[in-house]
Amino acid sequence: MMPDGDSPIDVGARAARFAAEASIADPGPDPDMLAHPDMSVLRMARRDPPPFPLIVLGDDWGPWVVTTAEAAACPVDNVVAPLMASVSALIGNSRWAQATPGWSEPPHLWCGVVGDSGTGKSPGADALLRDVLPEIERRMQGDFPDRLAQWRAEAEAHAANIEKWKADVRTARKTGNPPPMPPAAGAIAEPQAPRLRQNDTTIEKVATLLASAAPKGVLMVRDELAGWLHGMTAYNDAGRAFWVEAYGGRPYRVERQKHPDPIIVPRLAVAVTGGTQPEKLADLFRDPDDGLLARIIWFWPNALPFRLGRAAPATGWAIEALDRVRLLDLLPPLDPGGPSAPIMVPVVESALPAVEAFGQDMQRQQDCAGGLMRSACGKARGLALRLGLVLEFLWWCGRNGDGPSPVEISERAFLAATHLVADYLLPMAERVYGDAATRPADRNAATLARWIVTKKPDEVHVRKLQREVKLPGLGDAKTIRAAADVLVEAGWLIPPNVGFGSARKVTFTVNPLVLEAKP
Repeated sequence: MMPDGDSPIDVGARAARFAAEASIADPGPDPDMLAHPDMSVLRMARRDPPPFPLIVLGDDWGPWVVTTAEAAACPVDNVVAPLMASVSALIGNSRWAQATPGWSEPPHLWCGVVGDSGTGKSPGADALLRDVLPEIERRMQGDFPDRLAQWRAEAEAHAANIEKWKADVRTARKTGNPPPMPPAAGAIAEPQAPRLRQNDTTIEKVATLLASAAPKGVLMVRDELAGWLHGMTAYNDAGRAFWVEAYGGRPYRVERQKHPDPIIVPRLAVAVTGGTQPEKLADLFRDPDDGLLARIIWFWPNALPFRLGRAAPATGWAIEALDRVRLLDLLPPLDPGGPSAPIMVPVVESALPAVEAFGQDMQRQQDCAGGLMRSACGKARGLALRLGLVLEFLWWCGRNGDGPSPVEISERAFLAATHLVADYLLPMAERVYGDAATRPADRNAATLARWIVTKKPDEVHVRKLQREVKLPGLGDAKTIRAAADVLVEAGWLIPPNVGFGSARKVTFTVNPLVLEAKP
């Protein structure tokens, strides 16, 4: 790699010059760091992501995820996140996981994918959100067009009766006769089309769907999770509290200013899938911890080298498999007009010691954790129970045939769920929450470091960066100097040589060893 407009890099000559300047720099860089520059600044010293354990998906969905990820040129994590959220929404309130008679959990999962633009967040989700779920939703319609047509006919007939009654009232008033009684109440509320996905996050809209069109629950799809999280209280101060409740499946009552009747949601449960960029994590975690963010399970793999995928995902197979989950229904209501209820799916007796041991282990980890990790560990045992149910039904729907749906969570499913939580989701949470605490100077240093390994300059000129290069986040001299100081500590740069003139005071010399790094 050659610097712009220069001859090929002579690493030996540059190193000699760099060492000479370093010997008179003030303050002097650490000689050991100069010889071994810290390349982790390129990724802000982030933790390496754990590999996703594909074994937990089973023999059917594991290969499908791999093929789909290859076709989308993205990590498998970017496919797994929307898949898990989608399956949890399709199960919905038809089945709840039960550890004991006093402890049950709905299956709904909140899955967030983190990655820079161009790392395959959206392509990884497209196989499901664009190709599979629309067909599932089409099948959900059933006889809805006929029911809607009947409602419209009844609504028109009721409107005609109202007009006739008004005319009769006017006639009775003119003739001195008593006014006639109004007609019986007609169709009150227009039926809502059954649906699985929802993008509108207003409280009233979501509550209306859950109360009528989607009693099993819905899948909230947000291409940018930051917009959803920041906008929760934009129109309603209770928005954040609503979404905290939307994870638990408890009854919820929404009062409306313009309507006398509240919206009653028997079981408020919503699955969520979406993505965000690393730079937005710090803003997401700035507010006090109210437990909302700990409900999100994070997927943040490293980007992969782009490669063209040759095999197409088995879309038809995925549609038929997930449609089996879609057909799961709730228990009929005990009273006419009352709410339906979920069927409880208990953990097998032989797995209960593992449930207890895992809960105790998470308690110990919670005692040693702080901040958001403390909350994440606190949610882990409930998350494992949900994942055990989701994995059990994922395995079931992926098998060929129309065998009966699972009536219990097997020991294998629960142990797979604990493996996923302990060895992937919690380490991934540490990666996400740790990056959120990164100083702005470290973030800017990573931006500057990436520019250095790409452009390979001999020196870093503060004024040139400010006026000509204009890197994101590095718009003023103070910010640039702070980022450069981080790279001095990392052995990438030596500080300006004092006494060489005012121009030299804003020029940092680049360590030739970092110029050999690949961008």
